Amino acid sequence: MKMNKMSSKLIKPHTPTPQNLKNYKLSLIDELADPGHYFAVVLFYESKPEDGSLQLEESLARILVDFYPLAGRFIKNYSSIDCCDEGAELVEAEALDVELIDLVTKMELDQLDNLLPHQHFRRHQSPDNPILSIQITRFSCGGAAVAISVSHKIFDGSSLATFVAAWTDATNPDHDKRVISPSFHLPPLLPSDNRAPAPAPAPAPAPGSGHKVVVKRLLFNKEALTRLKSRISQTNGKPLSGVRVVSAVTAKARIRLDRAIHGRSRISVVLQGINMRERSIPPQSTHTCGNFLIPALTRIEAEEEIGVDQLVRLLGDSIRGAISRHAEILSLDRDGRDIFTNYMKSLETLICDPEINFMVITDWSRFGFHEADFGWGKPVSTGNIFWPPFSHLVVLTSDREGDGIEAWFYLNQNEVHYFEQDEEIKPFIS
Repeated sequence: MKMNKMSSKLIKPHTPTPQNLKNYKLSLIDELADPGHYFAVVLFYESKPEDGSLQLEESLARILVDFYPLAGRFIKNYSSIDCCDEGAELVEAEALDVELIDLVTKMELDQLDNLLPHQHFRRHQSPDNPILSIQITRFSCGGAAVAISVSHKIFDGSSLATFVAAWTDATNPDHDKRVISPSFHLPPLLPSDNRAPAPAPAPAPAPGSGHKVVVKRLLFNKEALTRLKSRISQTNGKPLSGVRVVSAVTAKARIRLDRAIHGRSRISVVLQGINMRERSIPPQSTHTCGNFLIPALTRIEAEEEIGVDQLVRLLGDSIRGAISRHAEILSLDRDGRDIFTNYMKSLETLICDPEINFMVITDWSRFGFHEADFGWGKPVSTGNIFWPPFSHLVVLTSDREGDGIEAWFYLNQNEVHYFEQDEEIKPFIS
């Protein structure tokens, strides 16, 4: 893809950050994230802002007053942020040789990567890099993409959703204004106190896996979800969520794929990230910013022949167990940090074992990215990118209609052939 980067500037908060907020110390969970890890949401629009750049800059400057850590810079040891108002990066670009429809149809990582603003520092990680980077790309044949990238050291997907909702509300004069007040109060409630283990390592690479990472998008529309749910026996009488069903289907697909690659069954471990904001005791605001995910682990033995209906129950049991263990992580009556750090140390052992088929499933389906309207209409599609790319990742998002689920399946290139030949997955590959 040929890109013309027309401008790049730093957008500072509209008013200076108060002195008492200048030093933002990271929480225990923040410290577990690698400083080199970024993630992004890409929003695709059929129309494009002809004269809207100034409005986007002004609204970004206004909301950075509330999202003040995003305009700062990490201090050298990455344990805190100097909220120095240096600014968030805003890049304007034009795509010269590709149309919007081609991008949203294929969703290839190499092309999506060109829509991100921060290629220039990926290989040279430094605390001086912007924490938040945004690129607005216009397409010559119509349409635009807004890519919003942030350091995983300070934000998770829920935090990014809060930022996007606040920015679109501040930009779009036609919005019924919601009250979006971000809170950065987690670090005092969950201080690191030098208890955080080293950042979690990347999963052990499989033999011969030195290939680039590609993404295959699976589409589970409303009708497909209904059919899948009808095949799964229910024992508790409660309705099955689409997320739980798709999680089980994709986990089963990864187990089959691993068996095809290795020629034998191996132990599989599924990690599901759980948003604890409304599940903690006491519950936290939806707009609490920072990393507040805890992992739920499900182990499937090599010799265990397991169906999707069994996986649905196992994944649900793991989530309920993890929530129960971590519900009081913020409680003043007990120190939940020991529970969390011990759990993470056991996770590190699993991640580093090359004989385990390790996979991660993360749920973005309730974050509302398809509702992000800057005044040009809602997105026709959304994408996600994680850096560095992780080949055993599945990201679940809502579809445009809001009643289906997209599963972004990250694969090593040498796995694609086996994946595309999977008869149970073929009907859902977009």
